[in-house]
Amino acid sequence: MTDDIPPLKRPEEMGPIRSQADLHLLWRALMQQLGFGSRQLWLALLDGDDRCTPVVQNIVEVPDVPDGAMLEGLAVVCRGLLDEAVPGGSVAFLVARPGPAGIDAADRAWATGILAAMSRAEVSCRPVHLANDHEIHVFTVDDQIASA
Repeated sequence: MTDDIPPLKRPEEMGPIRSQADLHLLWRALMQQLGFGSRQLWLALLDGDDRCTPVVQNIVEVPDVPDGAMLEGLAVVCRGLLDEAVPGGSVAFLVARPGPAGIDAADRAWATGILAAMSRAEVSCRPVHLANDHEIHVFTVDDQIASA
């Protein structure tokens, strides 16, 4: 994938998110220049036509490792948002942190925790992405196996 930064547009003005490459470009456009002062969690709601809605939320200074209650609460909020505002939609998450490229154990804990909580709440969730000071990376099945 290219490291070019796409132009920043309002989320709802961006093209549909129908592939992994589309989702990567969405996050790359929203993050612009990489570099983070603390661990953060980003959430985007996608509608039933695979378009990003105006709902893009940044939760700053999240803990290094998520706790179950926090993830379950996040899943309940996402389930409510989809049921009330975006029927047939899905959610996309990006975990961001300062530091070097690559995926660390805390990143894996966030990604696997998010995916598990969304699955239990029956929330349609796109692949989790990870951003650091150098790159944006999709959390893959191989990354999940590495955390087992």
